Amino acid sequence: MCKALIFGCVAAVILMSAAYGAPLNWTQKAARLEASIADLGLLKDFDNVSGDFLLPEDSFECNHTTLACFLKELEVLKQDLEEDKQQPVINIQKNLEDFMDPNFSNPTCKKCEANEKKKFPEFHQEMTRFLQSMQKEIV
Repeated sequence: MCKALIFGCVAAVILMSAAYGAPLNWTQKAARLEASIADLGLLKDFDNVSGDFLLPEDSFECNHTTLACFLKELEVLKQDLEEDKQQPVINIQKNLEDFMDPNFSNPTCKKCEANEKKKFPEFHQEMTRFLQSMQKEIV
């Protein structure tokens, strides 16, 4: 009876981890970053992107804030694209959402709105560079 109870508890923990999203291991993180960089590459030649994008600061202490800002700007980009060209942006958002830490707070990091506005090519280049730096940290 005790064994059944223990196995039941272990099964419940496994199911809860799967349902609520267990933390990613380094292999999963690396794969998601690689996929995000590849999807970002698909956006490189989009020439009909109008508007400006906030370009977050890129300091090691503010990686979570920087990522959050990039994700907010991806939402702006998605709205700016025609529906048939939105899939790479959606893929990037899904791949990076598990990197976010809702409890992260650093008062020295700039709020997204305080960052400089840039055109899409520079935003694209900086986001690619940022994801590549995240990739190097994992490996």
